[in-house]
Amino acid sequence: MYAYSELYESDLYYLDKNEVLLYKILNWWGIESHEESTEFCFNSIKVRSNKTLQVSYDTQLKTLKIDSKKKFAHLLSVFENKHVYLKNEYINSNYFQKVKAENIQKINTMHLKNVTVNEYEKIKKNQKNLAFELEGKVAGLLSGSGKLSLHRNGDFLRSCPHKEKETFDIVFKLLNIKTKEVVAQYLLKE
Repeated sequence: MYAYSELYESDLYYLDKNEVLLYKILNWWGIESHEESTEFCFNSIKVRSNKTLQVSYDTQLKTLKIDSKKKFAHLLSVFENKHVYLKNEYINSNYFQKVKAENIQKINTMHLKNVTVNEYEKIKKNQKNLAFELEGKVAGLLSGSGKLSLHRNGDFLRSCPHKEKETFDIVFKLLNIKTKEVVAQYLLKE
């Protein structure tokens, strides 16, 4: 017999396509004896929400809000300051026709404008199949928060060596995990 646990609803982290317990990697990399280690540097990291996302609709403003009840990707640092945003790059026309997406500064909430009632109902019907996904590259381990950084700025406990041609683009997606469709995609290009 199995008991319900919130652990089954935690975010799923992948380091170079391998599912990992990221908090263990953060602890290992953070200890003094591993201060010269750069083995996680520039690795691709992906996190997918494993919680049911909340969907709400304002009929007067025709605004759809999709968010996670709990923090999403809380072990990763995405933004180095308040003035950086992920910009919308793609909206799936199978779900939305004339939608306008707001830029994102908090990766646990997505706002879409000009959404029809039918489009909202289609999203609501697929609510249990929706997931957030965030992808980037490891730039280092931040000292204050202990998070893996997806950007090159900040106070690092373990910084990755500088490479001229290395980019740290960040991609944030809303996915239908049942059909494997990208519903909306946002990008922060370095």
